[in-house]
Amino acid sequence: MEEIVHIIPLGIEFDRAVIPFQGREGFRPNRVYLLTTQSSGYAPPHMTEEHMEKAEKVKDFFKLLNIEVIVIDTKLIDLLDVMRKISNLICKEKARGNNVYINMSSGGRLTSVGATLAGMFHDVKVYYVKADRYSTTELEREEHGITICDNRVVDFLENFKILMPNELGLKVLVEISKRNKMRTIDIIQFLSKSKVNGFNVDYFGIGRSEKTSIIMRLNRNVLHKLENAGYINKIKLGRENEYELTGSGRYITSISGLISINPEEICGED
Repeated sequence: MEEIVHIIPLGIEFDRAVIPFQGREGFRPNRVYLLTTQSSGYAPPHMTEEHMEKAEKVKDFFKLLNIEVIVIDTKLIDLLDVMRKISNLICKEKARGNNVYINMSSGGRLTSVGATLAGMFHDVKVYYVKADRYSTTELEREEHGITICDNRVVDFLENFKILMPNELGLKVLVEISKRNKMRTIDIIQFLSKSKVNGFNVDYFGIGRSEKTSIIMRLNRNVLHKLENAGYINKIKLGRENEYELTGSGRYITSISGLISINPEEICGED
């Protein structure tokens, strides 16, 4: 059965996380993922404590509505970490046939960039909760978070298409990301073990002309395209080439949804 899932990167906010679910029956989720700072290694201790307090308050709100909440420990000041985790969650939920919504306004400016990019790339619904004013007292901040949303306005963003490498190119980028650097022969062996059509051979058991054909195919269909797009750098090592990701390549792999969330980053379910 199709479910509604919301992904909510959560900074020091309350109103912006819960307003969409007050008086909007069709918006009610079956499950909520809260991306928030839970470990002290992800933010200064005083900030982590306030993040945790807001996370507990938001969790309590959803628990009263009998909505499942899963907390994902996230480095909200790291754009790549935000994109990686949101994209992986989107891919998992879309594979189950579920509708995914992303709140891009509840986690701070940098987090909102990552949330928006991930949502638009994977073509899910991204929304913005409009703030009417900032909290000016400790009591207001404790009750509402940094911002106060008196009018409860929720706007949806228009998605635009973000172009990605083809499936084979993306597969190679993700593997380079995991290993940090890969030689041409490493990439060929990886594609062979992955049984990719055109590379599914024993490279060391074939002749020189066949090896040359495979290298040319790899360069033509994958490596030259990735290099021209600015996603990889080529490093000459004598007669060999080695490849590493550029900054743009790291962004692409993070937004791909193919890099899984570590089990220890899932802080708990309610």
